[in-house]
Amino acid sequence: METVADTVQVVVKEAGETGGAVANLAINATKGAIDAVGEVVGKAMSTTAETLTATVEAASVTATSIGNAAKAAVLGTVRGTAETGTEVLSAISLSARSAVTEASKVGADLTAAAVGAVEGAIEAAKSATITAEEAASAAATGAVEAAGEISEAAAIRVRRAVEGTIQGVKVVVKTAVGREGSEKPGGGQQGS
Repeated sequence: METVADTVQVVVKEAGETGGAVANLAINATKGAIDAVGEVVGKAMSTTAETLTATVEAASVTATSIGNAAKAAVLGTVRGTAETGTEVLSAISLSARSAVTEASKVGADLTAAAVGAVEGAIEAAKSATITAEEAASAAATGAVEAAGEISEAAAIRVRRAVEGTIQGVKVVVKTAVGREGSEKPGGGQQGS
């Protein structure tokens, strides 16, 4: 995980020094990390999916790998942006959004990517000028908003996964997206 975080940190730092768009690099770095894990795990799942046990084990490995990739990408992005003075909370939110979006594109577990992003943000806050709660909230909010662009059901699942306490940090999602109870009893969405 540190290799991914270190690579993302260097790329983001160099972009900041040359005036590059750090937000775009954060998104692309996260995308690259998730895509790489998705390709490797996808191949592993294809070759091991011959039995139910192997499939369950492969799914577990996928969730762990996607979560670790998201965590490392957010961690590296925050380390890089902290060194360039770029807005850290915005970078965290964008990285978390990207992690969920890319996990969806490769067919991986969105909740694992979201939780990994929040864990990365919490860890990164230790060396940044923000609190763990602020970092976790930014990551969780970005992840839920990205899931909301996929579907309401995805937003609800991701919100359930990241809201509450993660690694001893109270996580507050600061968006109405994915909030349960916004549906009518008959299952339809309320009109706006």
